[in-house]
Amino acid sequence: MPQQAPIIEGCSLAEFNDIFFGIIERDNNILPEEYYRACNLALTGKDTLRNVQYSMEPTRNRFVAPRVVRVVRDYDSIISFTDWLPVTSDLFLYPVTNPDDTLKSSIHLKVSMKTSSRDPPTPLSPHRVPNICLASVGIRTKVRAFFPRLYDPESQDVELTQEQKKGIYEKGVRPVIEELNYETSTNWSTDYEGALTRATRRNNRYQYSTRPFPANMVLRFGYDLRLALIDAFPWARDMLFMVQVQGVKEANQHKPDDEYVATTALRRAMHDLSYIELLEEPHCYIDVGLELSEPSYAYQWRTDAHGKMILAYTTSYSARRAATATRSRKYHKDYASGLMHVAGFRVTLAARNQNEPVYMQAYTTDKALVHQLDGGRHGLALTGKAALSDITPPHMNNMYRLFNHAAQHHDCAARLEVRLPISAAALSALSVPVELMSQSLCVFPRVDWWEWRVVRALGMIRTITLQNQGPLDLRFTTNSLSLTAGLIWLFNGLTSRPDDGSAARDLMCTILPLTADYDQDGLQMVPRRADLDNGDQLPVCAYGAFFLRDLIWPPICDVPRMEFGHVMYADSYKYFFGLDFHALRNKYNPTAYIPRARIPASHVKTQKGMSKRHKPEADAPDVAAIFQDLDFPVPPLPRDVGEDLPFDERLDFPPTLNEPFPVTVTKHWNQFCSDVLQKCGNMRARPLHPSHCRLTMNERCKATDDVYKETNLAVIFYRVQWKRASVTEWREAFDKFFPPPGTPPPLQPQNYTTMQSWLDWADMKRDKPPGVVDAIRTRYLTLFNQLAWVPKPHNDRLWKYTLDDSFTMLPATHRSSAPQVIVKPGARIPSWDPANIPGEIHLEEEEEEEEDLQHPDYVPAAQWVSNVRPVPFRLLQMREEEEESESDAE
Repeated sequence: MPQQAPIIEGCSLAEFNDIFFGIIERDNNILPEEYYRACNLALTGKDTLRNVQYSMEPTRNRFVAPRVVRVVRDYDSIISFTDWLPVTSDLFLYPVTNPDDTLKSSIHLKVSMKTSSRDPPTPLSPHRVPNICLASVGIRTKVRAFFPRLYDPESQDVELTQEQKKGIYEKGVRPVIEELNYETSTNWSTDYEGALTRATRRNNRYQYSTRPFPANMVLRFGYDLRLALIDAFPWARDMLFMVQVQGVKEANQHKPDDEYVATTALRRAMHDLSYIELLEEPHCYIDVGLELSEPSYAYQWRTDAHGKMILAYTTSYSARRAATATRSRKYHKDYASGLMHVAGFRVTLAARNQNEPVYMQAYTTDKALVHQLDGGRHGLALTGKAALSDITPPHMNNMYRLFNHAAQHHDCAARLEVRLPISAAALSALSVPVELMSQSLCVFPRVDWWEWRVVRALGMIRTITLQNQGPLDLRFTTNSLSLTAGLIWLFNGLTSRPDDGSAARDLMCTILPLTADYDQDGLQMVPRRADLDNGDQLPVCAYGAFFLRDLIWPPICDVPRMEFGHVMYADSYKYFFGLDFHALRNKYNPTAYIPRARIPASHVKTQKGMSKRHKPEADAPDVAAIFQDLDFPVPPLPRDVGEDLPFDERLDFPPTLNEPFPVTVTKHWNQFCSDVLQKCGNMRARPLHPSHCRLTMNERCKATDDVYKETNLAVIFYRVQWKRASVTEWREAFDKFFPPPGTPPPLQPQNYTTMQSWLDWADMKRDKPPGVVDAIRTRYLTLFNQLAWVPKPHNDRLWKYTLDDSFTMLPATHRSSAPQVIVKPGARIPSWDPANIPGEIHLEEEEEEEEDLQHPDYVPAAQWVSNVRPVPFRLLQMREEEEESESDAE
């Protein structure tokens, strides 16, 4: 019987969060079907029990005046292009330049440059013009030289050759320094090869050090350097200097709506530059920022207000032209937390006068928690390798904790930046009108905003954990891996702009609902009509968020997966996982062998030999107060240090002879705490499963008794079984770890004989007077009784892993071997909360017969996966072509 179409219900973020948390129970006894129902709700927005598809309506939280809004104005980045050097502070010149400082990414504006003597100046994107970083001013300012005569419209490489860098050094920088400031030239190598030799480290990498140059000569330095290079090299003609100041907004915040204050702040922001002279330059810009916030709230920009924002800060744009700008190739929308109705944007504008911005961007400050350059992204990112290497990727747990903490402590401000000519910076964009706030902002209670991310993240974490715990034959199928790639994409999209490259668009066609209605709101790919064939289906987000299409859950399948449908190109698997589909399956699920590369980092090799010495955090451990009064005079030891003996035969005092006795006892107690964990093993014949103990060997070697006081056992174990010990059982456990004097030695047991602390205790009982041994043991018992749990020790071995019905298994879904621990009488019942775990340490195929190459939707056989044809590549390519056209036209 066909399933009835779901009922569509609109809901706010707070309502969706409440529905999700209403399904998820806080204890460990949630029914499996409710567990899967909650995960499905978080990922698809569909409640399978009620047959309801929720549609997110964040605009229910639109801005409604009056509100107590904090508005701060500031100046951020400064960019100038001149044929002279407008720096008034000391320069710090690079003898050897760092390629990373070459401008290679777009700065969202064009500069008129002469590429030849016979042609007029041409507007060019600076990041497409060969350039070199000459110097810095402080830590926030870079000075670069641009050489438009080297411009090649067909080339993406803007790094100068070694020969060109050599010419700049030997014909430009060093001769000019020698002429202007001879005293400092003696610190410069005589030629470029000498500078490279001087900068080379022992690892054959360069040290990019600087040499200071006095401020009073900078203007002359720029003039003479330009002349010297133009005289020496034809390609240096019409060179320009670029000065770029970045990331200084916090230092230039000021009150809005006040021209005098704005002018004063502008002068302060440009204190290292020639302010008056730059006012007359045609290519000198500054980013003016306006930041809106309110305590305990999260401010977000509305997607439908971007045209109104452009209109508010331009003078020559009409409402129609502003709306058109939001449909141009120079406009980019940045969805916030996977919601369709709240988004920032970036747009390059065609300014018609000197008072208009050339670029605008709107975003929010919640990205500050994870902002960093990470593999080309501007935020921390989950990788495909990490998603497959651990049962639960540590990065996902870390971000989940961050979201929970932010819900209590981190407000979100909405920020608008407009790039204006310096001459207009103190006169324009002075504030945000209340009417514009009402039209362009959503205001969420801080807890609701961050809990939306918590809900989504928790659904993704639980789903990927279920996938990684499932059988490998089902884990590495096209539909399962498509879901994994989708979870990676969604999770990274919670904190960064969702990836929309060709592989991501391929993924969208695989994981999102599809439609052939090209006028429907929420289309994620908007191709030109001429490129569409009847029946082409495009990915759509019809319910206000990046909700996935239908998923298949246990008990229908043991591994959660996408419902059968489109599959990704083979190259898309490489993008998300680093390997194509077949290589990925052979790596993680080969049939003939288990490759070592598949053994996860969480599988710690069992310490079968003698346990390693405890590694204290400091040279001398902090002596526990209970040991402070212990004192034991060390008897004299045999000694022979005669110089006539070979060095290795001398019998000298051990280096720890004079160590205070309380320190010795503290070390022994810490060694015991470390040894117990070092001996915790792995699942038998399961090399691909994590060890029973979650801690790495290094962490086990540093363990103290604090580990045994942790009652959230998910912090320590991947799986464990526990039971409450009786008073007698608890004392018997202590006696096994620290046998009392006079106890007959047992027949050689497992584990104990390779525990350093167990052997040291036997030596201590032999060498120390009975009274001292009793005093130590009494103090050990006091510390032992402060622990919450310990392994259930047996006479023949320390750890046992067999299933025992008298123990309670954690997690409750685990049904195999797990270490047995006992909980101290009266201690708190152990919990299992894996979401609150501190940060962890974490072949070519033969070509088959191909189709007719003339077919417009031809896909090479090498790109097919599991004999399923991917979507037509033209659908993935169209937006990419538009972006390339935009790059050429910037």
